[in-house]
Amino acid sequence: MDSIVDQQQTDEQIVAEHLAGHRCTECAPRGGCMRMLRVIRRRQARADIAAALAPGPGVTEW
Repeated sequence: MDSIVDQQQTDEQIVAEHLAGHRCTECAPRGGCMRMLRVIRRRQARADIAAALAPGPGVTEW
């Protein structure tokens, strides 16, 4: 299994390829990309976990 750093670098490379107008190796012939969708969903899941673990408003100590 990739480490978090390796996975983040891979994600960034995929995003860069798409932003540059290129398709990554997993893009479908019609232009859909399931790998890009997984990148987005994984980032959203991490953000959701971080938000759930963050202290609420007005909390100054854990």
